[in-house]
Amino acid sequence: MRKAVFSVQFSVNSKQCSVNRSLNTVYCSLFTVHRFPLFLVFVFSLLLLGCAAELPETAVRSSIQVSLTVDGETYNLNTEATNVRELLTEAGIELDEDDELNPPAYTPLVGGETITVVRIKEEIETITESIPFDRKTVRNEAMEADDPPLIVQAGKDGLSETTIRIVYRDGLEAERWPTQTITIEEPLDEIVMVGIGAARGNVSFPGTLAYMSDGTAVILQGSAAFPEQLAVGGGLDGRVFDLSPSGSHLLFTRVDGDPASFNNTLYVIETQRGAEPRALGVNDVLWAGWNPASGAENETIGQIAYTTAISSTQPPGWEANNDLWLGEIPIDEEDTFEPERIIEAYPALYGWWGGNYAWSPDGTRLGYSFANEIGTIILEPENNGEQRIKLQEFTEFNTLSDWVWVPTLTWSPDGRFLAYTTHNSSDPDEAVFDSWVIDTVTGVNGRFVENAGMWAHLNWGNQENDTASIAFLRTTNPLDSQRSSYTLWLMDQDGSNGRQLYPEPGENSRFAYQPRFLAWGPTGHDIAFIFGNALYLYNLETNEARRLTDDDAINTHPTWAPYGAALAAELTASPTPEPDTLGDNLPTNSRRDE
Repeated sequence: MRKAVFSVQFSVNSKQCSVNRSLNTVYCSLFTVHRFPLFLVFVFSLLLLGCAAELPETAVRSSIQVSLTVDGETYNLNTEATNVRELLTEAGIELDEDDELNPPAYTPLVGGETITVVRIKEEIETITESIPFDRKTVRNEAMEADDPPLIVQAGKDGLSETTIRIVYRDGLEAERWPTQTITIEEPLDEIVMVGIGAARGNVSFPGTLAYMSDGTAVILQGSAAFPEQLAVGGGLDGRVFDLSPSGSHLLFTRVDGDPASFNNTLYVIETQRGAEPRALGVNDVLWAGWNPASGAENETIGQIAYTTAISSTQPPGWEANNDLWLGEIPIDEEDTFEPERIIEAYPALYGWWGGNYAWSPDGTRLGYSFANEIGTIILEPENNGEQRIKLQEFTEFNTLSDWVWVPTLTWSPDGRFLAYTTHNSSDPDEAVFDSWVIDTVTGVNGRFVENAGMWAHLNWGNQENDTASIAFLRTTNPLDSQRSSYTLWLMDQDGSNGRQLYPEPGENSRFAYQPRFLAWGPTGHDIAFIFGNALYLYNLETNEARRLTDDDAINTHPTWAPYGAALAAELTASPTPEPDTLGDNLPTNSRRDE
């Protein structure tokens, strides 16, 4: 109710006075209140206050019409509610916590609105499903290739339970989300054995192939039928095991002291029957390798490079010197091997573990790698130029142990490109490993294999007709490439046409993680590799793998000659080799390593 606001004027002793009804006050002009009888003022005030002025009627809110949809029904309602919350209360509608209201409860109502209530319900459902089993194939050399496959283990499906969250809107299913899957019973793979009839006596190949077998050195001269064991004296530690470019000598390291601690001695031995090992007077070697461009000239067997370490009581048992030595091995055993140290010590991250090295085909450089970098070492820099050229840096991988992951390296036959695997993440704890190729002249770097795995170990093959392939291992589980199995792959030298060589897809794979698991043959058509502790020969023309060893020995470190300068010289001297000696597929032109 509004009070009327008005005023009344009157005259007292010829003076004008007024009473303001809203303020209940009296104003007189040109005189003082005490001159006017106070009782008259009081009387007039009572009369004025007692007057009931006629006021306008109060504005009353009229009802409005809105639409309400709830529980699948729509209602047109007349209401005096001022907002949505009041409307629902007036209509007796209760909301659960998960129900949806549109528009929100605080929305004012002016008429014509449509209010919607959607009832939300959730349920949990468990679904049982079968897990299909896989079929694995195992190759058996004792079975002939035409023998029927033999099932050695029947397959059985597994069982899993999946928890499903189901959301209903007004009684109708709207969403279905799997929240958890539990394997109740693992599937059992079906294993099928097939024969390959790989008798080693009928396998021939070009050149000389050597490998380690239970700590001894075995030589195969062009055929697997007549393996010969070299008198290396036993105790090979596998640090060094490398045929010379011509295949005439084997460079190796042997443990001559306490086998429980790091110590070894560098030896060389001829690959002829009855040869005796010759100590070179070098101890505690981490790596050594032949210069592929060197040969039997200047009264030397060839040139080698090596790096050393010192024994330590702390893991891993040694501390690398990160030095580098070069030396020519004289033919005359009476002459002393006199190497020259060209690098005293190389500072590197995690340098106590040491690095990996690889000779360039022309013998002028060494590729090197450490935990977070790769580069080249120029053996004789021109005009006092830089000896070490860093090509690529990356974040080291944290192994969380007392060993260090270091990339392995391989050179292209023309000596321009280096292929390697790198840790491809800025987070040291993230296991992401890709394989790359870098141009050592321009520094251009290209990724060839994504998620190859930390044990990819790329190996560039010998060149024929200006082409050369790259063999490498590839992880079957990129998320855990440190422990996963690997399969043998081949790709063209530009990174294209990648394909799995061995074993066949779906078969169990048993490749070791060791860098020296593979060696290319002289023609570039054959690969020798270690699979399940056995030595295999794979021919790229027939796509056939043949096992060369048939015993239970642990075989490792295949090395194959001729290569490098010795191969070029042999091809030049004998451009049309006998098929039973060097094979039918030698290059028609000699390869130059420049």
